[in-house]
Amino acid sequence: MVASCLIGLAMGYYLDQWLDTSPWLTMIFLGFGVASGFRNIFILTSRELRRQEREQERNNDDQSG
Repeated sequence: MVASCLIGLAMGYYLDQWLDTSPWLTMIFLGFGVASGFRNIFILTSRELRRQEREQERNNDDQSG
């Protein structure tokens, strides 16, 4: 999450310097970075929960069979 925030911040900052639109692009791209970080956390959490459910199902199958 930190990397996506820093990338968004850097992109916005350099675009602001180049286009002289400070601070608008910095804030917009930082928002994109934060949203991307939360999206990554959501995906990783969902993936881990599915893995744990599969593991629990296997354990239940092993105990019953």
